[in-house]
Amino acid sequence: MMETLAGVALLSSLAALVFSFAVARRVTAVLKHMQEKDVPRQRRTVEPGTILPVSDLLDSDGKSFRDGKEGAFIVAYLSSECSGCRAQAAELKKGAIRVPGPRLVSVVLGEGEAAEQFATEVASFSDVVPVGYGSKLVSDVGVTVWPSFVLCDGTGKVLRSTGRVDELSTEEFTAPFRELTRP
Repeated sequence: MMETLAGVALLSSLAALVFSFAVARRVTAVLKHMQEKDVPRQRRTVEPGTILPVSDLLDSDGKSFRDGKEGAFIVAYLSSECSGCRAQAAELKKGAIRVPGPRLVSVVLGEGEAAEQFATEVASFSDVVPVGYGSKLVSDVGVTVWPSFVLCDGTGKVLRSTGRVDELSTEEFTAPFRELTRP
C-alpha cells in the first residue's frame, strides 16, 4: 500500500514539474515575441487629447491648485491601496521629475485613515486632490492604470501619459512641455 502511495506521489510530482517547465517555456516565448515586435510594456494610461476638468482639481479645503497660476502641469493619479503607487510616490519624492516648470498635482484615491495618511505623505512634494471611489476625476478621465502620470497643457488637455514615474523626465514625455515653454 505504501509503495503505491509513494508511486502516485512521485508521478504527481513529476507531472507538476513537467507542467511548470511547459508554462515557463510558453512565458519565455511570449516575452521574446513581445521584444521582437517591440510591443509596448504598458498600455497608455489616459488618452492624449482628453480634457481634464481643471475646475474640479480642488484640495481638501476646496481651493483650486491653479491659484492664479498658468502653464503646463503633471497630474499623478495615485491610490492609497496600490503598492505600485506608493513605490512610485517615493520616487517622486526623491525628485524623479527633472524638468523645470510643470507643477505636480496628485489625485489621491482612497477613503479612511490609510488614504488620509497617504495624502499627507504625498502633500510633502505635491499639491494633493483627495478623491473617493467613484470620483468623476477618475472615471470621466478614463484612468484605468494605477499609477498614472499625465502631462497637461494649461487648459487641462492631456498631451502625454504614462504609468511609470521614470518616464516623466524622458525626452519623449517632456517634448510637448518644452514646446509650450519655448520663447
